[in-house]
Amino acid sequence: MTVLLSVEHISKSYPGVKALQDVSFAVEAGTVHAVMGENGAGKSTLMQIIAGAHSPTSGRLVFDGVELQLAGTKDAARQGIAIVFQELMLAPNMTVAENIFLGAEPRMARVLVDRRRLIAQASAAMERLGIALDPDTRLGDLTIAQQQLIEICKALIHEPRLLILDEPTSSLSEADSLTLFKVVHDLRARGVTILYISHRMREVFDNCDAVTVLRDGKHVRTTLLADTSPEEVVRLMVGRDLAEVRRIRPENAAQPIVLSVQGLGDGKRYQDVSFALRRGEIVGLAGLVGAGRSEVAMGIFGAPPPMAGTITMEGRPVTVAKPRDAMKLGIGLVPEDRKDQGLVLGMAVGSNLSLAALGLGRISNGGFIRPGEESRMIEGYVERFQIKTPTVEQLVGLLSGGNQQKVVLAKWLASKPRVLIVDEPTRGVDVGTKAEIYALMRELARDGLAILVISSDLPEVLTISDRILVMRAGRLAGEISFDDASEERIMSLAALEHADPAHPEIRPTGSAP
Repeated sequence: MTVLLSVEHISKSYPGVKALQDVSFAVEAGTVHAVMGENGAGKSTLMQIIAGAHSPTSGRLVFDGVELQLAGTKDAARQGIAIVFQELMLAPNMTVAENIFLGAEPRMARVLVDRRRLIAQASAAMERLGIALDPDTRLGDLTIAQQQLIEICKALIHEPRLLILDEPTSSLSEADSLTLFKVVHDLRARGVTILYISHRMREVFDNCDAVTVLRDGKHVRTTLLADTSPEEVVRLMVGRDLAEVRRIRPENAAQPIVLSVQGLGDGKRYQDVSFALRRGEIVGLAGLVGAGRSEVAMGIFGAPPPMAGTITMEGRPVTVAKPRDAMKLGIGLVPEDRKDQGLVLGMAVGSNLSLAALGLGRISNGGFIRPGEESRMIEGYVERFQIKTPTVEQLVGLLSGGNQQKVVLAKWLASKPRVLIVDEPTRGVDVGTKAEIYALMRELARDGLAILVISSDLPEVLTISDRILVMRAGRLAGEISFDDASEERIMSLAALEHADPAHPEIRPTGSAP
């Protein structure tokens, strides 16, 4: 086959960090080529270089036989290279149609935007991806998963020869992921070459032709997927064998209830939601995109508070009108969008890590920080979570996605919560870090923390959860016990109007835990 892209001796250095070191490999035309590695391996940096967002410190790129000299992403797009970044690059206050054609709007007399053509072309572009949305919808009103699909749609309107997808399914449901995979296969059939960055081994082996593995900024191996195995790829990524991540039977049935909600609703996105969390329990909250999972979590945290229903902490009704109320009650929230809601990107790692503890006065007196105690706390969590950072003064926005996620988790654990809500705990996280997060959550549960886990990754929900709640169309559709949990039963509750009567062990909405 013909080589479309050659990466030749690419290196990239930042102050205190060598992100890439002498990386070389080739990508064949018309293939789906995966790039894998742990967080911090250099995957996203390399993709940004190929897409023109950054320039290499040394080395060169050869595209279709010609050396690339890119002045930016627009220059790359003109040459047939498009990228969908892991972190969304959209305008939340503009409409869906305006975002899809941002900078490429159809115009009348080369001056005024032709709204009729804009709406028609945006509708056609979304239809191709199976997206059923009003093109006049404000983008900020969509879920993260819906915004991800719009980002992909935006990249495809330029008909790229090389499409880079950086963690495209990290916030997508199983159904939305299948839609994406169909698009990937259709594009490959039309001769489009795809660079596919993902930590999800199953989707890589199901949808890609070859894989390049990076570790610590260096090229380890490029091989056909038919000639390797998931276990071998993991060993190449982490440089060691990982302990098998297994489901562990819960031992918390007799523990007291810490948090319960009854009849929770916001009048629009979720209604009549009732469930309870026990001490030392990990409860999964599953459902399709738009089912209301994240909205319920934000409601419990008071951002914004629900319009109906009650919240009880250890048998006592409480009022959560704002996030600070939730924090004082011992409720922590690791949000779905870590960059927008979980971190202050322009602040240092240490400053981010201590924010929640400072807000509760745990490391201050009379408004004055106790610097020695703060430093000890920060260093302790950096070591415990193995956060890879040159120094705690490093800007958190310069860390890899996985290390940023660790900072968010550490920030909330430093606040000493009794209940921790974790929305998409391993979004954009590599297999090694994912195993670390699972082990940490189990350790926290053993220590008595009640944990609610929201995830679009069904194997993750099954692996980590003691029991699983399933939402559909803003309501709880039912609960599945540890012994009876499977992907098929989760999807049955999430997608079907009626639970399967053949499985009475799936309790209906409102049953006691």
